[in-house]
Amino acid sequence: AGGRPEDEPGQVATVKESGSKALQALRQHHEPPRPQAPPQPSASATGAAKPGSKPGPVAIHPEYKRLIKEYPFQPVRNERGQLVNIILVRAPFEGEHHAGMYNRYKDEILFLGLSSFEVFPLSSPNPFSGTWPRDKYLGLFPGFLHMMRDPSIFPSHVKLLLMSQSDFSLPRDSPSLTKKYDFTFAGSDQDVANDCVGWASFAKNWSFVKEALEMMCGEYNMKGVLVATKDKQDQKACTIPKVCEGKIIQTKFLDQGQFFSYAKQSKFVFLPQVYDASPRVSTQALALDVPVLMNWNIAGGWKYVNEKTGEFFHDMSDFRESLDRIMQNIAAGKYEPRKYIFQHYDDQNSGTRLKQFAEENFADRVTLPRGTRWLLPSGA
Repeated sequence: AGGRPEDEPGQVATVKESGSKALQALRQHHEPPRPQAPPQPSASATGAAKPGSKPGPVAIHPEYKRLIKEYPFQPVRNERGQLVNIILVRAPFEGEHHAGMYNRYKDEILFLGLSSFEVFPLSSPNPFSGTWPRDKYLGLFPGFLHMMRDPSIFPSHVKLLLMSQSDFSLPRDSPSLTKKYDFTFAGSDQDVANDCVGWASFAKNWSFVKEALEMMCGEYNMKGVLVATKDKQDQKACTIPKVCEGKIIQTKFLDQGQFFSYAKQSKFVFLPQVYDASPRVSTQALALDVPVLMNWNIAGGWKYVNEKTGEFFHDMSDFRESLDRIMQNIAAGKYEPRKYIFQHYDDQNSGTRLKQFAEENFADRVTLPRGTRWLLPSGA
């Protein structure tokens, strides 16, 4: 259990964070991109307040659009595309200007934390990322959309909702009945020049992937796809075990449609990462009716895995057992990932929950546009 933050709730010191390289990499090389957001509404539809005036109960703050141009700050819209006066903070502040923006507008805009970068709000164990005091962000915002198995790390004044970016905007593509591959792994643009040693490779647990491939290619003779394990010129690739020669396709970073095509043609999607904030490929795979084989130790995304959606493993000690189980259950037709994920997540289910959370906890801070049914993280 974590103690109270060092700073007062709602106040943050203007310190320079390290690790901007990791955040830049995340901006440039996200998971396969999400579906396009709804068209931008007209100025009148946004309810924006006039510059120099205070926002009304429904209007967004006049500085809102300037703030959301900065990476950590993510806008929220309703199902009609209208902005609401809520900003999600999805990553640590990169410097004094971000902390200053927050401190200046925190009483006029509702800022909520969102676990969307590594293990944020906790400091990253990734050696290629910056660090900060453990309690720095845990109590900073009045509410947090989190991914933690143990939410007691947050101070009691923080209102909590178990919710991730990956709960939203699921693909509606038709599943594929033809399976050409046993599995697909999404590397999120690996550090190919350094033979997959770097920020993205640590985040995706590439060292474990290579261990697992020895078994998957060797003992099980599996065929698979390793996405984003070749450079952008499609020339140099991260090294993989020799036993995988002729069995594995390695690709450069792919657009969404290409990734979905490989995923749909695979029996399962392989998610070995640990320090990852609920990877979107998890719910994207399930929406495409593809089960997942997931590391039990993953920071976020664990909530999606059950008897209808896939299997967990802990490490190499039980990997073979989990691999056997998922292949047997696939052959027996026991999984229903698409049915499960659309029954419990996607925009309608998750957007309704986010709206209820905002209304139940922050009705004094935000009045939603009349008729609002859902709230949706936007611009990711």
